[in-house]
Order: sequence, then C-alpha cells, then structure tokens
Amino acid sequence: MISKLTLENFSAFEEVVINCSSQINIIVGENSCGKTQILKAAYLLGKASSLKSAEVSDSKIQAQIKSSLLGLFKPRSRRLGGIVNRDTKKDCRIAIEDAYGLTNEIKVDSNKSTETVNVLDENFDVEAGVFIPTKEVLTLLPALESKTVNEKQLRELFDETVVDLCLAFLNNDTLEEKELLNRDQRLGGVLKQLCENIEGQYRYKDKDHYFVAGNYQEYTDKPNEFWFKAIPGSELSTTMTAEGYRKIGMIQQLILNGKINNSAKSPLFWDEPESNLNPKLMKMIVKSLLEISRNGKQIFIATHDYALLKWFDLLGKKDDKIGDSIRYHLLTKDPETQKVICEYSDDYSLISKSSISDAYAEIYDEDVERALAI
Repeated sequence: MISKLTLENFSAFEEVVINCSSQINIIVGENSCGKTQILKAAYLLGKASSLKSAEVSDSKIQAQIKSSLLGLFKPRSRRLGGIVNRDTKKDCRIAIEDAYGLTNEIKVDSNKSTETVNVLDENFDVEAGVFIPTKEVLTLLPALESKTVNEKQLRELFDETVVDLCLAFLNNDTLEEKELLNRDQRLGGVLKQLCENIEGQYRYKDKDHYFVAGNYQEYTDKPNEFWFKAIPGSELSTTMTAEGYRKIGMIQQLILNGKINNSAKSPLFWDEPESNLNPKLMKMIVKSLLEISRNGKQIFIATHDYALLKWFDLLGKKDDKIGDSIRYHLLTKDPETQKVICEYSDDYSLISKSSISDAYAEIYDEDVERALAI
C-alpha cells in the first residue's frame, strides 16, 4: 500500500505531498493541473520496486527506470531533463512510502538529463500495479497478437501505460471463471454487476477477442453458485461494440486474469474513468470500484467529472460496519504564481471549492434564471 507520494521539482510541481487513503484516492482538478502525472509517478515507482524484488541488477534497474520515465511521460526530445520543473532549475525527486514508512525514490539531476538514481529500501512493500489509461486497449490486441504491430511500434504510438496494459491482457492466463465467481464473492459480484449493465461480457479465447451477450445465472441445484450463460450466435468483434462498453470490458478481463485481485500491495490506477462512458453507467462504475477497494485493493483515480465524484459521495459508506475510506485530493493553481497546490480531505465538501462544482452550479443558476424569466 502507498501511504504517501512526494513530488519535488517534477513536471508542473515544485513540491506536492499526497497523503494517501488505504482505499480510494480521487485526484481532482482542472486540465493541466497534473492529475495524470501524479498517477503515472506512483505507478512508475511501483514498477521500480517490482524490478528490485525480481532480483534485477542495479544497472538494469536504472536503465529500465530511465526507459519507463521516457515511455510514460514522453518528454520533449526524449530527454530526462524534460520531466524536471523548468522554473525551479533544481534536482527532481519523486518518492512513495509504504504502510511501514519505507521509501522508494527516483532522482533526476537537473544538470544531468541522461541519468536517474533509484534509492529503494530492501524491505519496501509496494508492487507494480495496474494502470488503466483514458484510451481503451482491447481493439489494439489483435494487431499485437498477429504481429501486424510489434511492441516497439506500439511504444512509438502510445505511452507506456497503454503498452503495459496490452501486455497485461496478452501475458496473463484467464482464471477459471466459475471458481472465481464462487470463491471471491466481492469480485464475483463486480463481474455480475458489470455484465448486467452491458448485457454480456468480453472474452479472450484462443487468441480471439470478442463480445458475447448473456448473463450470469444461479445453478438450480447449487444455491449462491453462478455461471455465465451466453446467448448463442450473439458474438461480436470488439471493434463493433461501443467504446464505453470496451472500457468496462477491460475491468472484466483484468478481474478474470487476476490483475485486479485482493492484494493491497499492487494498486489500481484509473485515469478518467468517465471518458467515453454513458453517464447512466457512472453509478455502476463507482459501485464496482467501492467493492474492489473493500476487497483490499488500493485505488487511485484522476477525474474532473461531477457525476462520478457525487456518486462516490452518495454510495460510500462511512459507518463502522464497512468504513469506506475515500480521500479527495484537490489540485489548483495559484492565480499569481501558477504554482500547483494540493489540499485533501476525507469529506466531499472539499470538492465544493473546485471549478468542477462551480461549472455545474453555473448551469443550475442559468436554468433557474431562464425558468423564472418565463
């Protein structure tokens, strides 16, 4: 679990500290405030710690970290100096702490834009997580698998979050669905909920990626045990389905291949879940994310969608029985210095200060004014 993320002279940030919830962290802010950069920085440090645990040599770790920095952030001229805050002209540092206060950090010397230094405590207890970018990737998988597009070409076209997610789908075997449904009630419940809302599921079988309509049904002779009943002849290619549905399909597949599990060591990062998603599905997405977090998974979300934020406020349960921990991190820019500032609260009222809330309030006021004029 990540307990703290620190960014110093990194990208748009001079100094920002994110004190994290063990369950759900929602990064809120206008465009260009650095929401995605925060998620990518935390994701990168988790990847770096996994390299150490895999007993990769220090030289290879440094080379991989440099490659990941360039692949994730794609700075101008492909130089590490491009990720350093250009206004401060000081060394760059990003760091995360685990639940025990142990640190993994990466430093970039502002005068040496070709090298990184990784400092990692031997007992650091955070693993590489899963990063879901704004773009769905299911439609990219057939081209990768058929070798029409190779991994190197994909890295030129997209940042490393897209590449990593594609590989997570292709390199992980699908779990036994019936066993998962009946062994893990929370994740099984999420699968059933996702399926109900898109009226089917996305599948990866024998190198074929497709959608099939159907639903989960209970065995007649086995109460509380379920299986997926497909509608014969309903298969569609992934590309022929709606992009918003494909994003839900990615969650289905990540649960079914074990990448979304009950480990608190490997966080789930999701950049703008609302993109290309019908607003009526927002409630279901929030309910699913709450259930995944209650199953032990730490979640980081970047958003500027009012409906998504409000559903977290309405559906989160703060009582003693469940005790959801939802933390809102609000990024704003100082109007004079343009310095990015971060404040946080476990109360939704913090969002009332944001431009997101102001925008919806303005719409409401305009609507009332028009109604009164009539």
